[in-house]
Amino acid sequence: MTDYFKKSVLELHGYTSPPQREYRVKLNQNESPFDVPDPVKIELTAAARSLLWNRYPCNESPALMHRLAQRHAVEPEQILLGNGSNQLFQTLLAATLEPGDAVVYTPPTFSLYELYTRVYDGRLVHVMQPPGADYPLSEVLAAIKDHRPRLIYICSPNNPTGWEMDLDSLTRICQAAPGLVFFDEAYGEFCAQSAIPSLDKFENLLISRTFSKAFSMAGLRFGYFVGNAAVIAQLRKVNIPYNINIFTELAALRLLEHEKEMARGIEFIKKERDRVFAALQSMAGILVFPSAANFILMKGPAGLDLFQALKERGILVRDMTGYPLLSGYQRVSIGLAHENDIFLQTLEQIMHDNVEKR
Repeated sequence: MTDYFKKSVLELHGYTSPPQREYRVKLNQNESPFDVPDPVKIELTAAARSLLWNRYPCNESPALMHRLAQRHAVEPEQILLGNGSNQLFQTLLAATLEPGDAVVYTPPTFSLYELYTRVYDGRLVHVMQPPGADYPLSEVLAAIKDHRPRLIYICSPNNPTGWEMDLDSLTRICQAAPGLVFFDEAYGEFCAQSAIPSLDKFENLLISRTFSKAFSMAGLRFGYFVGNAAVIAQLRKVNIPYNINIFTELAALRLLEHEKEMARGIEFIKKERDRVFAALQSMAGILVFPSAANFILMKGPAGLDLFQALKERGILVRDMTGYPLLSGYQRVSIGLAHENDIFLQTLEQIMHDNVEKR
């Protein structure tokens, strides 16, 4: 294999998806618990019949760029479309990273940042941010000064901790950064603020968005970047042509027409998140952290394999043990009310049984 592949690829473990099997409650992938409404599905499938499947789609979908620009009060030239935000992240690294270029980030955070940076032979400079801790701003600024990074990664709200960055800290970083600041707002609809208004002040700020969470399109793969028009123009040179298929384009445009309905689902998830957090906070033996996303990070007592105990009872959560500083932690997506109730009741029983065994 050494004759076929780069050393950086051979050394990787690769991305592993969480277990998929029969389950009672699925709370392990930060998906929306709401499927696209049936009337919209019927409308979409009928409209799909009139599309020309034998022809390439319109490259970059001007209609979708225009509609997203309206949504965020920017110009269409500031939008770059992708087959999921992860595809655009690869485009970003392909366009920017030379071997050995420094990249500053704050683990534990989204695992693909590290994986793809290694694939593109970037030099990772990590400043740790334990769950529940403030953003290590002074340490990050020092790393920027010492390493002059080509890229800085910030996920806000952060996956998997749920932490949200304040915009004053983002301002400090953008002012100090010699390269691009990649600001991942995959969970932006669930938090209090967006960095998009800051684009007017900082040419080096690049924001990532997705329809996989709040817009119930995880199965159709659609994401986009919002940034300075000159930055987007350079990324556009590297982006994959025809990367938005005709059905994904159709679905994204229709769901933007139904944004008020999507917003009701977002508000429900936020209220359920707060309810689940309060319930977890009241459970003896459970350590839990506030979240601005559609998931919650928690940890059970030492010696209890909470992931396995929940899995045996048909409840799928995400085991975060492979992440830095997160051995024994679990990430729980927010589901429908009855799913959250089943999770909480089952967890309470597991905790009760664990105490009884001692």
